[in-house]
Amino acid sequence: MQPLLFASEYESLENILSNRFDNQFIVGISHSRFDQSLDILNYADKLESTKPKEALINSYYLGYRFDQWKLSFESNDSSGEVERLSIPRFIETDVKSETFTISYNFHENNNSLIQIGLLHRNEDQDPVTIDCYAFGETVIGGSCNEAELNVLNSEAYRTSGELIYEPVLRTSGHSKSKGIYLRLSSKSLGLLNFNHTFSFKTSEINQDFTSSILDTSDSFIRGLTVDNRNAGQLLDQFKDELPQTTPWKENTFKYSVSNLIPVGENFAISGMYSFIKVKRKDYLKNPSKQDFTDNHLIDLSLFYSLTENSLLYLKLSASSNYLIGENPLAYNRRSNHLFDHPYGQVNAGLILNF
Repeated sequence: MQPLLFASEYESLENILSNRFDNQFIVGISHSRFDQSLDILNYADKLESTKPKEALINSYYLGYRFDQWKLSFESNDSSGEVERLSIPRFIETDVKSETFTISYNFHENNNSLIQIGLLHRNEDQDPVTIDCYAFGETVIGGSCNEAELNVLNSEAYRTSGELIYEPVLRTSGHSKSKGIYLRLSSKSLGLLNFNHTFSFKTSEINQDFTSSILDTSDSFIRGLTVDNRNAGQLLDQFKDELPQTTPWKENTFKYSVSNLIPVGENFAISGMYSFIKVKRKDYLKNPSKQDFTDNHLIDLSLFYSLTENSLLYLKLSASSNYLIGENPLAYNRRSNHLFDHPYGQVNAGLILNF
């Protein structure tokens, strides 16, 4: 499982604040957080064996508008930690993403503005090494004392005589997304003045792992009996439940509707609802787990104007099915059971316009 947060802060802000700034440059920073003290939707309590303990994401973005065009770049650094009832007790992951967008205002009148845009996003998960892993009652290792089955690093033993055992798993991930969106923005502010955004995104996901013990063809190891089970069958069953190593695609449709309501001279509040539908291609299902394809998102934000050219905001986000459609790397046949529950997070940020 990868304890990540919603992917694009810039995309969310553009849906709400599109064309509300007078100057050409926009620079923004934001910090998003999830931990168990902020888990008002009790997401972690609904999970049994693996639970998110903490997740953080720092976003940096900038935009430049000239004539009818707008260019933007966003960089996200995400880190997260999950806790488990069995070995390993904790798993940490780090993911970096970069998003480029370009949009064009192709129709404008006194009341509204219509934009069309393209996006390109890359996501990279840093390699994670898992020394030992409990598969049912059996611990596969690794150098931990509990390991009942492991593979010796033969090269280290030949050169130094040390007994060093190979970790059970090294894993990493990468996704590449391309998309198009259409945004209809109201130029007026108020309860009945809405912005509508329609987007379609296709993502190619690659999850990779290497494991000396899971890939071993050693007849002695595979012929062992561990906890009254054949070791070869046990290793094959474990391997079959890992994320597939062949690429698959996610096609994601998203519709968002939002509005922005001024409150006095310096404050404004906003609400946004989004519906997401995902369709997967070349995805290998886990026959013992249910897959999920729909998500509903709600964002509630409070904005405060520090100066004429600076804006602070606080945002609460909630989704009906964890991160479906938001982070392609988070969903696979190993982690899909985690997407059956509502999820929420808190975000704060600063926007400068000059």
